[in-house]
Amino acid sequence: MLMHYILTDIIRTADKGNGPKSIDDLKLINAGMILENNRTLRESRLPLTEVPGGVITMHVVVRPPLPDKNTDKLKNDAMNKGGCSCSIL
Repeated sequence: MLMHYILTDIIRTADKGNGPKSIDDLKLINAGMILENNRTLRESRLPLTEVPGGVITMHVVVRPPLPDKNTDKLKNDAMNKGGCSCSIL
């Protein structure tokens, strides 16, 4: 499946210990819809929004790692950093 391929590619190229650990840490978004992990891309297609032979743009969102129960380091670091935003005009 596509999610499995994306996960193995991210793990192969990402920094060790900083990437996703499983498919549940990834969300694949197509046309504003979050695709389910157990469905194939063909099953998830939206025929009304796709142009035959056109390019399909998808977004992969990686869930940040959960903080360790013994330390609040990740929590404190996240609070010190500003958030990010995206504006399309």
